[in-house]
Amino acid sequence: MVVIVTRPASSGKRLFNRISNGGHHALWWPAFDIGAAPDVERARATLARISEYDLAIFVSANAVRATRQLMEGAWPTGTVIGAVGAATHFAIALELQPEHGCVVTVPDDEQQTGSEAFWHAWQASARRAQRVLVVRAEHGRNWLSERFLEQGSAVDAVAVYSRRPHRVSEADVQQLRLWITAGERPAIVFSSTESVVALDQQVDTTIRAWLRTGTAIACHPRIAGQLLSNGYARVMNATFDDDTIIAKLESIATD
Repeated sequence: MVVIVTRPASSGKRLFNRISNGGHHALWWPAFDIGAAPDVERARATLARISEYDLAIFVSANAVRATRQLMEGAWPTGTVIGAVGAATHFAIALELQPEHGCVVTVPDDEQQTGSEAFWHAWQASARRAQRVLVVRAEHGRNWLSERFLEQGSAVDAVAVYSRRPHRVSEADVQQLRLWITAGERPAIVFSSTESVVALDQQVDTTIRAWLRTGTAIACHPRIAGQLLSNGYARVMNATFDDDTIIAKLESIATD
């Protein structure tokens, strides 16, 4: 089976390797390239003062991994950690290894992720934070910041990584064309709504049309909705967990 993995960074490479080792024809086609913080010194300086904040919210697993590379020392127990979903929560446990006394707020339902899901979980916790830090890329939604500002919190944001649209190589384009000629229908793993549009912007109309002949694996219901809106007829729901994605792919292979 032909499988295309659009998840970027090390987690995307890890999933690609698992799929390849499972005997499938796989292509790692990250929708975005993850790079260093746009202002490394500012990011380091902000993270050095992390104990001054009551709450630090990580908007992605990439933000967690970048923070670990930029931050010195252990996470302060007085700063509550916010995770927008299960994948981010997993990265926090693996990379930051907060002490037992440090509270991690995360949506209760592993199927729910994103700013709205985190805000609901935070409201349900009945906690309050006077100073909030949003840890993110240089661009992103301000929805969460606006909610905390409305509640009277002082909110800062720090960019700990950069995200740029990936430039697909000519070799990968040729591989895609070979699969099209051979009549293959792909399974494509999408881990963000932005990746749906990003892929379309990197290739021509022939490849865009071919992608829609396959099965799209959506790691979140919001991604599934975006895929359907963008013309993908067959969409399967999964989670961000690698095992769940692999299981979905195996179900397609035996269908």
